[in-house]
Amino acid sequence: MRVLASPASAALRDVLRNPSIRRLELSWTAGTAADWAFLVVLLVFVYDAGGTLAVGILGAVRTVPAIVTAPFATTLVERYRGDRVLTGINVVRCVGAVLTATAIGTDLPIELVYMLAAAVAGVGSLVRPIQTALLPAFAQTPRELVAANVASSTGEGLGTFVGPLLAGVIVAGTGSVAASLVVAVTFAGAAAAVTGIRFESAADARGGDTDRTRRFRIADAPRVLTRYPGATLVAGDFVAQTFVRGLLVTLVVVSSIELLGMGDTGVGLLNAAIGLGGLTGALGALGLSGGPRLTRVFTIALVGWGLPLLLIGAWPTAALALAALFITGVSNAVLDVSGFTLVQRSVRNEDRVAMFGVMEGLFGVGMLVGSLVGPALVALLGVRGSLLIAGAILPILALITSRPIANRTRRSPLVEGQLALLRQNLLFAPLPLTALDRLAENLVAVSYAAGDVVMREGDLGDEYVLIEHGEVDILADGRSVGTCGPGDGVGEIALLRRVPRTATVVARTPVDGYSIDAPTFVAGVSGPAAGAAAEAVMSSRLERSQTQG
Repeated sequence: MRVLASPASAALRDVLRNPSIRRLELSWTAGTAADWAFLVVLLVFVYDAGGTLAVGILGAVRTVPAIVTAPFATTLVERYRGDRVLTGINVVRCVGAVLTATAIGTDLPIELVYMLAAAVAGVGSLVRPIQTALLPAFAQTPRELVAANVASSTGEGLGTFVGPLLAGVIVAGTGSVAASLVVAVTFAGAAAAVTGIRFESAADARGGDTDRTRRFRIADAPRVLTRYPGATLVAGDFVAQTFVRGLLVTLVVVSSIELLGMGDTGVGLLNAAIGLGGLTGALGALGLSGGPRLTRVFTIALVGWGLPLLLIGAWPTAALALAALFITGVSNAVLDVSGFTLVQRSVRNEDRVAMFGVMEGLFGVGMLVGSLVGPALVALLGVRGSLLIAGAILPILALITSRPIANRTRRSPLVEGQLALLRQNLLFAPLPLTALDRLAENLVAVSYAAGDVVMREGDLGDEYVLIEHGEVDILADGRSVGTCGPGDGVGEIALLRRVPRTATVVARTPVDGYSIDAPTFVAGVSGPAAGAAAEAVMSSRLERSQTQG
């Protein structure tokens, strides 16, 4: 595919070279594989112990705790740091798998296994909102953020495929106890992968909020949702998609056996078509950027998720069903990447974990309701009628929400221009999107006429000036030591070394730019990468000044 040679694929390679993103993605993939493997172990055990009723109970006890737990991700991150919370989650899941192996191996009551399954699922529901909220703290551009989300989608696809496959082999060969222990080791690996990742800013480690006394409450969810109407519309579309996905749990089974004549084997084949489409869609999402087209892509993917179900209902053949569900899988991956990126870029740093936590809880509600409605819908309308209804939901919703989402998630040209200007500057180029957003929020427009003094040698430093248009001369002891133009900035030496201004800066031409106050500037470049860049710039300027002097 030509997309693999595109700049977007280069962005994917670049983000995976970032050790923090790479470790997050390794932990996510390993945790996903272990979670699906654990589900296989549980399904086999409870079915042997109690039949289909036991399987239904397992589904409920795994879903309900996740709905309740996910919204509280923000409280944990603000109090303990996101990376440490992710480590702790995987440790808890590891212990849960070990205890499950013990319970199965010693014939303890099945109720204990249900409790352990609920605990592992409950803490596991915190992983996605935390990881998705933390990724902007490492990506430097919107395209890199898309690439990081593609890596997450690909890792989820691999984990979903590899985990159940290995678990099935181990359970068949050595039993559920051994499989549970393998799951525990994999969870431990996920914990190790994410331990000690480095953030450019300490605030990013806590979800962008430094107020450690604040605690998230369920009553805060409406505040977060109403504050970001565009992101809330995206979340609503996602909830509808999880509802249809819940319907699909039943529809795939009855379609294979009663409508398509594919039998029990067809259930696996139809689900495999969705999985294969998901992996393909993740690669296709490499071509996305973080620009205005993202809303259009999200809308198309939402239509592409539901429309194949409608086609199966209209023309029920096995070949068409496999091809249609492959398209659903492709759309699912593209929907995740585009939708999560839209939310990440339209929600402020300090609210991002809370938003994704609320979304994860709502996803669980959608999935649970869809799973319960599916059998009733089939009983009422039959298989074909149910497929037609399920397939129409998302395309209709896409048409209704497309324009409002585009209007409410679009960033102004001014903000985009400010971010582009910041990325041009050597001091700010290493910063992640979260830090650039904080700087952009505090920019103050300034203008100077030709000949105006921007800064005077010997004065105390209280600001950094970022030049957008025009040029300035830098004078030390009255001698010219250089010029600066668009994308450059002046004033960093006095702010970072806490000394008087080392040079006078005079506007050579009319200058337009932005002022950044001292506390905001120092906080923005206090991380290791930006600090190293700042030191290099300061050393170069001081050396040039001394040489020319």
